[in-house]
Amino acid sequence: MGEPESYRINSDDEQVRLEQARLLTLARVVDPTTRTALEPLVQPGGRCCDVGSGAGTVVAWLADKVGDQGHVLSLDVDTRFQPPSIGVVEVRPTDVTSEPIGEAEFDLVHARGVLQHLAQRETVLVAMVAATKPGGWVVVTDVDWIQFDAQAIPEPFATLSSTLRGHSVQQHGYDGTWGRRLVPAFQALGLTDVDASGHTWTMHGGTDSAEWYVGALDRALPLIPREIFPDGFVPEEAITQARDPEFAILSPMSVTCVGRKPA
Repeated sequence: MGEPESYRINSDDEQVRLEQARLLTLARVVDPTTRTALEPLVQPGGRCCDVGSGAGTVVAWLADKVGDQGHVLSLDVDTRFQPPSIGVVEVRPTDVTSEPIGEAEFDLVHARGVLQHLAQRETVLVAMVAATKPGGWVVVTDVDWIQFDAQAIPEPFATLSSTLRGHSVQQHGYDGTWGRRLVPAFQALGLTDVDASGHTWTMHGGTDSAEWYVGALDRALPLIPREIFPDGFVPEEAITQARDPEFAILSPMSVTCVGRKPA
C-alpha cells in the first residue's frame, strides 16, 4: 500500500460550493463549544494560530478577542473557503504535514477536526507544540466514533457511514479513534495542565445537527468507486434516509483536549 492521498478538495465548482456550505454548517454546530474552550485562553494582544481553519469562523472570533494589538495566523492546505487576510488576520496556504508552523511564537495553537484526517497527526501535533510559546496553550478537538458505532444505527445509513469511513482510513490515513488518544498524546509531549472534555448531540435528519456529516458523505459519493459498497447497495437511499425529519441518532463524541507548554 502506498502513501495516503493528500486530504484536500478538488477544483470542481460544485464540489467547492458543497464543501463551503458544509464547513459553515459544521461551524454553526460546533463553534459554540470551541469558543467555550478557548475563551479563558485568549487574551487581548495575544498571538494565535489556527491550524486547518476551514471556513475561518474560529479565526474571525480569535481576531475579535486579541484585538488590534494581536495577531491571528490562519493555516490551511486549501484557503478557498475563508476570507482573505485582513487586519490582524494573516491567511497562509500551508500543508502542515510538510511545512513548519512556527517556533515558540504563539500564545495559543488550535486545531479542530484536522489531525484525525492526517496520517502524520503525531508529527503535526509535535509541530503545534513547537510553535507554542513557553507557557502557551495547545488545543485540539477531534472526534471518537466508539459510542456512535455502538448505538443502533438504521440501515442503509449504517453501511454508508462505516464503508466511507473505512475507505477514508485506507486512502487518507483517517483515524476515528484519535479523540480518545489526545490526552496521552499531550502528556507524552510534556504538556502540563492537560484536560479534556467530550460533547455529543442528537443528529436530526435535515438539520445542521446531522448535515455537517451527511453533507460530507453526499459530497463524497461522486468521487467514490461504487465497488467499495456491497452488491446492490444504493448509497443515495442512505442519504435520503438521513435527511428525513424522523431520522435521529447520536453524534460521534467530539473531544477537546487542552494542554500547556511548560514555561
